[in-house]
Amino acid sequence: MSRHILRKPGRIVFAPGRERRERLRRVLLRLSIDTGAETGYSGRRKNGGEVTDTANTGPIVKARAGRTLSATSLLTLRRREPESALVFASWAALEPEEGRLDEDALAGLRDRLLRIGGLGIEPVLCLYRGEDPDWFLRRGGWAKEDNLRCFLRYTGRLVRSVGHLCGEYITFYEPNEMVWREKKSDLRRNYLTLSHIACVHVRAYRLIRDTRVQRGLEDTAVGVALRMMTPARMRRELLMGRARTVLSAYQKLPLLAMAKGEFRLPLRNTLRIRPGTWCDFVALLCDEPDRERCRNEAASIGGVPVRDILEIEG
Repeated sequence: MSRHILRKPGRIVFAPGRERRERLRRVLLRLSIDTGAETGYSGRRKNGGEVTDTANTGPIVKARAGRTLSATSLLTLRRREPESALVFASWAALEPEEGRLDEDALAGLRDRLLRIGGLGIEPVLCLYRGEDPDWFLRRGGWAKEDNLRCFLRYTGRLVRSVGHLCGEYITFYEPNEMVWREKKSDLRRNYLTLSHIACVHVRAYRLIRDTRVQRGLEDTAVGVALRMMTPARMRRELLMGRARTVLSAYQKLPLLAMAKGEFRLPLRNTLRIRPGTWCDFVALLCDEPDRERCRNEAASIGGVPVRDILEIEG
């Protein structure tokens, strides 16, 4: 894929090698790139155009919630040699009406992907981080099995529209935290929602790969981002009333279902997912003192490479 430096009215500017980097340095000194979403960076390495074995093991760095990365931050990260950028897509903004993608929002997403690609950084597109369209909520949201096709339709159309601009994807961003932080929902509904999200992740994994293969794009990696805790931290959360479930239901069961297709009660395999490998990597969110232990647990449960998500000041 050719590297696009900057999208200008009527044309796209190209520049190879050192000339491109120097030009970008001058541009970024006076340009603050407003991504319109949180942006992060990971350690994906390329050698002669081929992705090396470290593609799914580097850390992902993201701006703190509600902030975007400035030009200065981008230059700082560039010196640290990040080679993948995490871009969050908003389902609510991209599909405000059922069955219709908003062209302005889609153009904005393409522009963000092109700008990041112009830095010599490979974009990683996150499809969902808890932003449900109003029409989806009115239909019952994630608790209704019939609604799962809505997310798959959105995924397919989005990948067909921008899939040529990125090769790595995160389907869901900390879905376990999203489900369990809802204080008014009941346990049965929470388990059903987690079951549906795990099932649709597997279907989305296959859909993304198949769509890119149809376009002749073989280099695809699809993962999921989960928040994890140690047993001691979960006990403290339970005692303080901030946690509403036990550790296995919070992180082990969702990870087993998403990564391996193993659904253990109380999760239900509503879409009859077959056991297999349904994640190319797991992106890990946790407190810094617990990182090493959580990494080991995620690797042992999921059986796939684990990539840290680290926050920086944007």
